[in-house]
Amino acid sequence: MTTVQTQPVTPPVGDEKMPESPRKNRGWLDRGKLYLALYALIAPTLIGMLLFNYYPKFEAIVMSLYDWDGQSTKDFVGFKNFRDLFTGRDPLFWPTFQLVGILLVANAVKMWPSIFAAIVLHRLKNEKWQYFYRVMFVLPMVIPGLVWLLVWKNFFDPNVGVLNKLLNATGLMYVLHGLDQLMPWVASQLQPVVDAVVAPVFGNLWAMLLFGAMVASMCFGARGLVKAWVWWAILLLTGIFLFPGARYQWLSAQPESARTLLAMMLVAIPFAIAIGGALVVEKVAGGRGLTGIKWVGLGIIIIASLLILLTMVWRVPTSQFEGGSPAWLSNEKLVIPSLIIWGFPWIGTVGVLLYLAGLQSISQDVYEAAELDGVTTLGKVFRIELPLIMTQVRINLIFMTIGTLTDYGLILLLLGPDGGPNNVGMVPGLYMYKKAFIEARFGYACALGMVMFALILLITVIYQKYVKVDK
Repeated sequence: MTTVQTQPVTPPVGDEKMPESPRKNRGWLDRGKLYLALYALIAPTLIGMLLFNYYPKFEAIVMSLYDWDGQSTKDFVGFKNFRDLFTGRDPLFWPTFQLVGILLVANAVKMWPSIFAAIVLHRLKNEKWQYFYRVMFVLPMVIPGLVWLLVWKNFFDPNVGVLNKLLNATGLMYVLHGLDQLMPWVASQLQPVVDAVVAPVFGNLWAMLLFGAMVASMCFGARGLVKAWVWWAILLLTGIFLFPGARYQWLSAQPESARTLLAMMLVAIPFAIAIGGALVVEKVAGGRGLTGIKWVGLGIIIIASLLILLTMVWRVPTSQFEGGSPAWLSNEKLVIPSLIIWGFPWIGTVGVLLYLAGLQSISQDVYEAAELDGVTTLGKVFRIELPLIMTQVRINLIFMTIGTLTDYGLILLLLGPDGGPNNVGMVPGLYMYKKAFIEARFGYACALGMVMFALILLITVIYQKYVKVDK
C-alpha cells in the first residue's frame, strides 16, 4: 500500500492573524501609565485655574445680569445694567476713558526711556559692568508694590515731599511757574486750530487719532481693505461715537431725525476719503504710494497725540507754584500732571529686561554688516535695533495698555475712591471699584468689567495684528 502524505493547508496571506506582540502591548501600557502620571501632575493646576480664575469670571458674566449688592439681595434685571451704560444714564463711566486716553498717550511716550536704557546697557563692552547694571535694574523689584506707592504718595506731599524740596533747591520751581503761564497760553493758541481745522474735519482729537490709525493701516492696499474691513469699521463707529455734534450750532438746529445722520456723515467723509485715496494711490503709484500713505498716517497720529498733550492737560494756569509748595494731589489742575510724572524717570525693570533679551538675540554679523555699509551709531538704533525688537515692544505695549485700562491701585492710594477733586482722576478700574465696594452695586460693577474686558480684548487683537515686524 502506498501512503498518501498530505501537506498542511496554509491560510491565505490576507487572512493570517499574527499574535500580538507582548512588547507592543507593553508599550501601550507604559504609555498609558505615563499619560496618567502627567495628567495627575497637572490636575491640581488645572483644577486651581478653573476654580479660582475661570469660575469667578464666569460668575461675573452671570452677575452682570442681576441687581446684586454682594450679599443677599440678588434680583434678575437682564440687560438693564448694560442699557444704563450705553444709553447715557451713567454720566461718569465713559468720561473716565478720556483720562485713560491721555494716560495711554503719555505711557506710550514713557516707554522710550526703557528702550534707550536697554540699548545703552546692551552696548556696554565690559561684561562685569553690564552684569552690575542688570542687577541694579532688578533690585527695585524686591520692594513691595504697596511700599512703592506709599513712597510716591509721600513724594508728592506739599509740605515734606521730596518733589517740592527738589524743585525749590534746584530752581526748577521758577521754571514751573513760567510753564504755568506758558502752557495754558500754548493751549489757548492751539485751540483755535483744533476748532477750525480738527473739529470740522475729524470731529475731535480722538477721532483724528483714530483716523491716523486707519490711514497708517492702509499701506496694505486693496487686499488689506478687504482683510481688515472689521478693523476699519470699528474705527469708523468709534469716530462716530466720539463726534461732539452738539458743539456745532447749525447741527444742533437741525431736526432731531436728521441730526444723527448728519453727524455720522461728517465723521464718515474723512474715512471714505482715506479709503478711496488709498485705492487710487495703489492703482496709480503702486507700493511707493502706499508707503507714503503709511507715513502720512503716522504723522497724523503724532500730531494728534501732541495736540492732546498740549491742549487737554495744562489748559488753565494753576497759580500753585508762586509759594513754592504746590498741592499736587489736592489741586484739580495738577492731578493729571502728577499722574504723568509718576514713575520718573520712567525706566521700568520689566521693560528694560524684556528689550535687553530681544537685543541680545541680534547676531553680531548684522552689526558688522552695518559697519561695513557705513551705518552710524545712531543709525544702528533706528535701522537695526528698534526694528528687530518690535516683538518685545508689542508685548510691552499690550501690558501697558491693559495696565492703564485696569489698574487703579495707584490712583486709589493717591487720590481716594473719588479720584481726587471733581473726579478728575477717575479711571474705569477705580470707578468699577467704587460702584462695587463703596456703593454696593456689585452687579453693575460686573457689567462695567464686561465692557472693559471687551475693549481690552479688542485692543489686544489690534496690537497682535498690526504691531509686528517683518524680519
